[in-house]
Amino acid sequence: MPDAATSASRAPDVVLLDALSSALAEAADTVGEAARYASGLALGARLPVTALARGGRCRLAWRTLLRTLTDPAGLGWAPRGRGAAGAGRLAGLLARRESLAVSVAVCGLRARIGAAQAGVHGGPADPGAAAVLTAAGEGRPAEAARLFRALVRDRGAGRAFVLLAPSFADILAWDALTDTNPFNDHAGWQVATCRAAPAEPILGLGAAFLALCDRDRGPAPGGAADRPASQSAAARSRGAGRPQRPAPRPADSGARIRRARGPEQVSAGLRGHAGALRAHARRLHAAVVPAAAVWPGPRAEVLRAEVTALAGRCDTAANGFALAAAQLDAARTER
Repeated sequence: MPDAATSASRAPDVVLLDALSSALAEAADTVGEAARYASGLALGARLPVTALARGGRCRLAWRTLLRTLTDPAGLGWAPRGRGAAGAGRLAGLLARRESLAVSVAVCGLRARIGAAQAGVHGGPADPGAAAVLTAAGEGRPAEAARLFRALVRDRGAGRAFVLLAPSFADILAWDALTDTNPFNDHAGWQVATCRAAPAEPILGLGAAFLALCDRDRGPAPGGAADRPASQSAAARSRGAGRPQRPAPRPADSGARIRRARGPEQVSAGLRGHAGALRAHARRLHAAVVPAAAVWPGPRAEVLRAEVTALAGRCDTAANGFALAAAQLDAARTER
């Protein structure tokens, strides 16, 4: 009976932390899509050529977009996409420039790991698994990944995955997004945002890590007791008791906006992304207050301050997009 009461009392903690992790995952995805859209405009061919040729408000809008894509108080270093945007992103990774999208995703992974730990009374009994989760909870992803690999080496992959389920994918994704290797970021991004994307084998990622990016994000068909011991590690990670992740979302209207070439559609696209960023900022403000109360001691204030700062940066980026849209509208009236 005491165990049942304790488990019931911890259930709200899991719900609150999971709601925050879901809000952060969706906010990271939205920030990434907004940055990709702005990168396609500012670092593509059409707007820079027009801005250099015409000058005036058009050039001012182009500069506003470039500042928005590199503003440390907003998107951070945010080029995304192909061509010049892809080269800019790689340069930022090599120079260790911070990106708002990655920061929001990492914060969501930490909240998700905390939700998983809150759902297991007393934490894992195995000292190796406890050491991994402790390092992750204290914000040391590289050490947590190293301890995880040691656990796999000592106990075997199947046993290690069972001990750390459902957090092992989140720990490795966190490490992938924050290490110096730019070629595993797409895999970490899939896990952090719950958005499936095909992995290219040419990148040379290990099969164990690629298994973490299993496209099936739905609930497992049976309980943990019904699964055979030979089931894959990725399937094990979706066992009973895992906090629910947001379902994969279809591509938003940004893809349709990118195909529209008219100046009116470009301005509307910027305003649409600005509105989405502001909506997610409001959602983060609303989700962090109850979730922060779950963490003991000063960790609550640290979490609240971090999420509040990330939400403020979303608002700053939204203001930059809105300003660029207004400048583009004004540029159309100059001729």
